[in-house]
Amino acid sequence: MAKQTTELNSVNYPDRMEQRLVQIKFRINELKVDGLYVNFLPNIRYLTNFSGSEAHLIILKNEILFFTDDRYEEQVATELYPLQNLSVHITRDIWQYCIEKKLFKSKGISHLAFEADRYSYADAINTRSIIRPVKFKPATSIVEPFTMPKASQELEYIKQACQISEKVFDAVLKNFKVGMTEKELAAEIVYISRKLGSEGEHFPTIVVSGKRSSLPHGSPSNKPIKNNDIVTIDFGCVVNGFGSDITRVFAVGKATKEQTTIYRLLNEAKEKAIEKIRPFVNGKLVDSEARSLIKKAGYGNNFQHSLGHGIGIRAHELPLITFRLDDQIIPEGCVLAIEPGVYIPNKYGLRLEDDVYVARDGAKHLTNAPKEIPII
Repeated sequence: MAKQTTELNSVNYPDRMEQRLVQIKFRINELKVDGLYVNFLPNIRYLTNFSGSEAHLIILKNEILFFTDDRYEEQVATELYPLQNLSVHITRDIWQYCIEKKLFKSKGISHLAFEADRYSYADAINTRSIIRPVKFKPATSIVEPFTMPKASQELEYIKQACQISEKVFDAVLKNFKVGMTEKELAAEIVYISRKLGSEGEHFPTIVVSGKRSSLPHGSPSNKPIKNNDIVTIDFGCVVNGFGSDITRVFAVGKATKEQTTIYRLLNEAKEKAIEKIRPFVNGKLVDSEARSLIKKAGYGNNFQHSLGHGIGIRAHELPLITFRLDDQIIPEGCVLAIEPGVYIPNKYGLRLEDDVYVARDGAKHLTNAPKEIPII
């Protein structure tokens, strides 16, 4: 049975929250609608701190309606930010609840926007038929542009996740044994991350070795890691919902001259790109800074993916640092993962990835890959 609760906790909310809500409400006015329906859980967590698996928001010009089911009734009482004019509604069917409680009429909602890039076409059509005569209007990029700049508290969580990640890599170098499988090493990374304080994996951990290291996003296999293998690991740790994303490479026994050369090339390309990062710089220009260096060295065809992306609650967020888009402007306050790579099919691949914070005067390292390839 649908219930309502309005008692909220006293958790302080991020210092950027009012700015985010003002920006979202400006977009609501711009779209000439009465409110915005938000269903994408990462966006809901950015705006409310809710970490559960079922939630909906309706953001109105002077009020915020939060919906979740009875599994989370106790959790929301201690977890939600104490946002002004926020009411909590407990139900397992948001639209039927809104109709039964006559919320659309009482709140003056005749036109409601939704996240068209986060809500399926089939769901949108179904919702539109249920809530008639309320108009259900698609809108894109209405929340995520304003969650790119991180609040100081959010940045602190990311910093902590980055610190854990670097400690994990140090432990991997100490604990690695020749003959471990890629899956065993991936499990070791996850285990060490947890022991050091991570809430879990920010994304599925990547471990690829030998010829399999030429797979940019290869899943760990049962392949034993042998002498003379190159090993690439890509993983992230999580603190209070916010994560890191780093990629590291090491050689087992020895590294060839070419591998050492490529490693140094990637490190230089990464740092050159990071030096280029400033607020309001186009991501395409940052991508080209690294890509041109790799191309000049003769490996242009071996670097096909984008240079980087934003990180936060999700491992891949806006902005995208890529040659594929012309309109990705880097805002002040965001956190980026910069990850150039070179992949030679059926031979090996290397990728280095560091996280940086975009301050007013440029990018600040949150992680630092070794300047020379580690050899175990």
